[in-house]
Amino acid sequence: MAQNKPFTWYADQDAVGYPGLKADTTTDVIDSLAAESGINPGDPVLRGTNADQVKAATAATDGKNVIGVAVHVHREPAESGAAYYEAGYTVPVMTFGDIYVTAGGDVAPGDAVDIAFGDDKVPVYTKSAGTNTVPNMTFLDKGAKGDVVRVRIRH
Repeated sequence: MAQNKPFTWYADQDAVGYPGLKADTTTDVIDSLAAESGINPGDPVLRGTNADQVKAATAATDGKNVIGVAVHVHREPAESGAAYYEAGYTVPVMTFGDIYVTAGGDVAPGDAVDIAFGDDKVPVYTKSAGTNTVPNMTFLDKGAKGDVVRVRIRH
C-alpha cells in the first residue's frame, strides 16, 4: 500500500549536517585517542598529558595547538548533561579530511580558521584574524554565526 502523506523528514531549512559529522567520503584520517576530559563532537582537540590522550580546547589561545576535530559516532552519552565522550572514552579525532563544525561568525571559503568561546564556553570556529590561526585548517563554505559549515583539516 502506498504512503499517502508526503515525505518530510528533511526540510529545506535543516542544516546540512551537525558538528562532528564527516562531510564527505573522500580520503580522511581519523585517529582513536583516549579522552583526558569530557569532549563533544565537533570540539577542537589538543594532545593530552600523555601521547595517547586528547582534550578539548578550552581557550582561544589553544588554536595553534589544535590537532583535529572530535568526530561524531552514534552512542548514548554516559550521563545526561555531561560531555558526549567522557574521560577515558576512545574518541575518534579527524586529523585529515573535511568535517562539519559550528561557525562563530561570518566565514567564507578559503578563510583560515581560529577558535573562539562564547559565554556558554562552547567552542566555535571563526575567521582567523592572523594571531591564533589553527594550523592547516580552512573553511570550505560560506556561513554566519551559528551555521553548520565544513572545514578542511590537513595535519
